[in-house]
Amino acid sequence: MFWIKLKKAGRVTFQICWLGTVALFVIGLMFAGPASVNAGPLQSGIDAFQHQDYATAIQDFGQAIQEEDEVETAYSDRCLTYLLISIPEQAVEDCSAALKLNPDRPQVRFYRGLAQYRLGHYEQAIADFTQHLQDHAQDARAYYNRGLAAFADGRVAQAIADYNRAVTHSSTLTPVLTPVEMSDLYNDLGVAYFASTQLESAIAVLDQAIVLDESDPRAYFNRGCVCHHQGNDMAALKDFEQALALDPSHAETYLHRGMVRQHLGDHPGAIADLEQALDHFQHQGNTQGVHQAKIRLRQLASPQQAIG
Repeated sequence: MFWIKLKKAGRVTFQICWLGTVALFVIGLMFAGPASVNAGPLQSGIDAFQHQDYATAIQDFGQAIQEEDEVETAYSDRCLTYLLISIPEQAVEDCSAALKLNPDRPQVRFYRGLAQYRLGHYEQAIADFTQHLQDHAQDARAYYNRGLAAFADGRVAQAIADYNRAVTHSSTLTPVLTPVEMSDLYNDLGVAYFASTQLESAIAVLDQAIVLDESDPRAYFNRGCVCHHQGNDMAALKDFEQALALDPSHAETYLHRGMVRQHLGDHPGAIADLEQALDHFQHQGNTQGVHQAKIRLRQLASPQQAIG
């Protein structure tokens, strides 16, 4: 299982590692938030938003809409607020309302693209990001998010192209992605390269991810998966060990380190790792993970042990 910060509607299966869900991660809320306006419910909502009182902000933006106080702005700002509290259905509705009032309103298609992505509406998300990019052709975050949607929709080549465009537009004198965001970008690019069997390219960009954020266990795990796929089990073992040093509760890493140890003939070590994986999967309620760990443990207990 490749470890990425994405919300996935489904799962893409590879020979060794399968793509899974860890956490919702969508970069792109790059704007400081709603801009100040004249006093009234809209301004009250903006003040609440800036103090991270999102429930009050939503109420105030709703009041502004009812009172017809800069309705277009109120819909746009409430859309962004719904995004921040993970209510994408309402975000789509409000963004669409803002666009109906003003099809050229800045950033609203971008926000709606993020909401569509979170809902698993990948084609709609791609369409919104594409239209946003027509007016913001150097927006690295838009390319990155369009790449995420493309990958989730099975368009691996498009995802690779968009990730690379995001890298290009972030490699200027004033990069718009932070080092941690760039590390995430290289992680996702590495996964996409692996999905297209470009293993050396996957290793290269995962190396970059680690350089940018040595404390992120995902890059070590992902690189370990690629190394294992290449047959470089010692390198894979080292990466899995580093991933576990950073996140000792990651069940998939125990599972894959157990597979590597089994392949290297370290059956006691493999059993210990698989038992750890099973325990963590059970605590997570991950039935597929539990099934995988049990299969591996049964293989080790049988006279003829399968290697994989």
